[in-house]
Amino acid sequence: MSINWRELPSLSMLRAFEVMSHSKSFSEAARHLNVTQAAIAQQVRRLEAELGAPLTMRRGRSVDLTPEGSRLAESLSAGMELIAEALSEFKEGQKDRPIQMTATVFVAQSLVLPRLHEFWAEYPGVEVMIHPSQNTPDIVGNGFDLAIRATEGEPDWPGLDAEFLLESDIVAVGSDKFVNTEMRPLDEFPWIWARNVEYEERTLRAFGLDPETLQNFDIGAPSLQLHLAREGLGVTFATELVVRDDLASGRLHKIPISSPLSVRYFIVKPKGPVRPAVRQFTSWLKDVAFQMQKTV
Repeated sequence: MSINWRELPSLSMLRAFEVMSHSKSFSEAARHLNVTQAAIAQQVRRLEAELGAPLTMRRGRSVDLTPEGSRLAESLSAGMELIAEALSEFKEGQKDRPIQMTATVFVAQSLVLPRLHEFWAEYPGVEVMIHPSQNTPDIVGNGFDLAIRATEGEPDWPGLDAEFLLESDIVAVGSDKFVNTEMRPLDEFPWIWARNVEYEERTLRAFGLDPETLQNFDIGAPSLQLHLAREGLGVTFATELVVRDDLASGRLHKIPISSPLSVRYFIVKPKGPVRPAVRQFTSWLKDVAFQMQKTV
């Protein structure tokens, strides 16, 4: 059935009348809806005028319903119950829906996963699903609640809200096979990077290196670059955030050169209302980032 909304009275009129019909009292309905008694009476009178028929009748200090009013009230109550039930089911479904997040493999492994148990300790029962991707997926089209994205400048993601998370220097790292007391010039190292990837080659040039003349070790899997560096197959660039645990454990060492670049990380979300669980997770991520920045 197609509803002609232009012919329907306003919801405020119908709600006032439906609530009043239970108690047969304008004052009780006013208390229930947290408005004045005059406001309830006005809404009921407007509804009667729009329908062209009396719905109530005074009996001393009390209010009774006309036969027409009783039939309308019964139908409205059934309809309101259906609406309330549908909204309740919707809210329950939203509450139980997992948080869907995407980030690069490196960021997921270094920032989120090592401390995710802390979030669950604070918010038990909130399911989080992380989708690592080296690409930049469509957040809205893929149904993600949020993403962590990086940029060297200001965020430029149309149609999305971006909230600053943290900033991290880009550093050159390698295993102790390369980073030792007898350091060689940078252009003599075998470098691990994805050839023809603009961001990676731009980073090399920022450090004074020419991608065309470097020895390149590339197996076509950007997500494995740090693994190759840990295995001593070459040196590579990464943000300090991503390699922090490797540096602390000694798996990788920082090449002692100053960094000319930094990366800014943002929490990115679709525009519009945000579920409570997503707000909680966002706040937790910001706390984690703040604690990490304090230890730099």
